[in-house]
Amino acid sequence: MNSQEKVLHCYNQVASDYAIERWDELTRKQVDRLLLKEFAAINKDKGLCADFGCGPGQTTKYLYDNGLKNIVGVDLSPEMVNVAKKLSPQINFETGDLLNIAYPSEHLGSVLAFYAIVHFTLDQVGKCFAEINRVLKTNGEFLFSFHVGEEIVHFDKAHDKEIDVDLFFFKTDDIIALLQKTGFKIIDAIERRPHEDMEYATRRAYIWAVKK
Repeated sequence: MNSQEKVLHCYNQVASDYAIERWDELTRKQVDRLLLKEFAAINKDKGLCADFGCGPGQTTKYLYDNGLKNIVGVDLSPEMVNVAKKLSPQINFETGDLLNIAYPSEHLGSVLAFYAIVHFTLDQVGKCFAEINRVLKTNGEFLFSFHVGEEIVHFDKAHDKEIDVDLFFFKTDDIIALLQKTGFKIIDAIERRPHEDMEYATRRAYIWAVKK
């Protein structure tokens, strides 16, 4: 199990290198772009959108550039938030914890969380979903992604920096069951193969849900 301190240390260490590596990744990911464009179009007039686990803000900026101007990028790592602010000064970014979201209940119109749950155990994912459901307005939409499988992969180095974190894979049916248990209805759930030579070689899942 990852402690919050380990995850913080990891992303504070690699923030600048991570931004260089990931900043333009959406130009090569057609499925991601299609989903994000549709998400922006549907949710642009429904209140504040929070992009949780935003990292350097590439998905936040993509939503913003596609019309979802009322948006905030949220990340656990202060260094990631600093990098995001420098890259997209026109967008609001702040630190935050997905297991203890600071917003009041029914505050958000929509939520994005691309790969934001990948360092959580399944029990923590359930807590995360309950928190997201709490801060979403009724009928608020939630789009997120994760790595598909059952394994846990340990990393002790990233971008030549020493780290100590685990990456958790999840079965899509298990994640759907948790969503339903925490008050969501599933709109779509899809999986895709990895892009060779572009990303970590795992099958990816995207789930679009709505708060009941």
